[in-house]
Amino acid sequence: MSCCSKIREGLSSKFSRSRQTRRTPSNESEVLNLNVSVESIRVVFIVNFFIMVFCAIVLNTYLVKPILLEGGKDGNMCGPFNGFMGDKVDPPVGPGDGFDIATQNHLVRTAGYTNICANWDYSPSREITAMIYPIFEYALLIYLCFDLLQTHIYFKKGWVSKCYYRVFTFMFVPMIIGCSWFRMIFVVIAYQNVQGHTAGFFGLQLTLVMIALINTYFIIDSKAEYAFLGGRKGTLYIARIYLSCILIISPLKLFLSGHIVFRNEPVGWSLNKVGGSVAGVVVDNIWFVFNAVLPLAVALLRAFSEPCLNIVVDVPPSNWSSKDGVAEKTEGYPLCEVPTEDVDNKDMEVDAVEPLVDAVEPEDCYY
Repeated sequence: MSCCSKIREGLSSKFSRSRQTRRTPSNESEVLNLNVSVESIRVVFIVNFFIMVFCAIVLNTYLVKPILLEGGKDGNMCGPFNGFMGDKVDPPVGPGDGFDIATQNHLVRTAGYTNICANWDYSPSREITAMIYPIFEYALLIYLCFDLLQTHIYFKKGWVSKCYYRVFTFMFVPMIIGCSWFRMIFVVIAYQNVQGHTAGFFGLQLTLVMIALINTYFIIDSKAEYAFLGGRKGTLYIARIYLSCILIISPLKLFLSGHIVFRNEPVGWSLNKVGGSVAGVVVDNIWFVFNAVLPLAVALLRAFSEPCLNIVVDVPPSNWSSKDGVAEKTEGYPLCEVPTEDVDNKDMEVDAVEPLVDAVEPEDCYY
């Protein structure tokens, strides 16, 4: 027996509650039943991410942009007006000069093009978005934890393979870390350290890629099929196409971001012109569709079609002590027996309790 187990056994044997406080003994066999739709939580975290982005865009447009265009007041050359790599944009930006956040921000100066992060890179958008961010972060962490529980029970029931189970459990910790460290984009300021700032976003990119991959793998491994997709054959065909697209676009996106993080410079081909844009922006947009937009549609489909995760919450009764304070074993005191001793608190009464009826499982899913 471990040290902790011995300590717990010793202390629990000396713990009890008075039988006089058992207000409704007949209810002590009750349990809490929760039906949780894991994919509904996934819907919530993706929607919350879009809410965060929308708020950041509004804040950036109406609060940040006018401040940056005005430039440093009274010759201020600190913070965003430090002129860092200002010669990399056209027209050049010198120390203290104002600049356009869409075309001359510090990401453009370093990577050659901007991305969604620029919307929360500067005050006051950075601080306000940081307060909104937890609605996304906490929902994502809750989703990952419930998805781990669902994977475990699916494996125990034989509905997914050992290979899938091991892959998921191996990826679980990196996904948690990638999600948790995304907050560093609000701590490491872009105009002070572009590499460290991008590293936070790089972690989230890895997490979103792993979530998209593991969910597609789940559909394939669990032999899921949808009649409107052509049954098992059609479902498998679409899942494999989607998986192939992720495996093509995601390494490109991660390579571009990783090059900024580890080399502090853009990849040469990312600045090649593609239509009216550059290759880096095209890769960004395609990656966003396959790892944020389409996963929302898949999560909605699975949320309305797959069974919920049923969770039963219960707690064993503690030892009950008699009127003289002597602890008695719970087994010697029937759960539905109402104490007959006089109660010191005369104002407390034990009401009659109706016989228990069979619990009815809730039909709705909670998330």
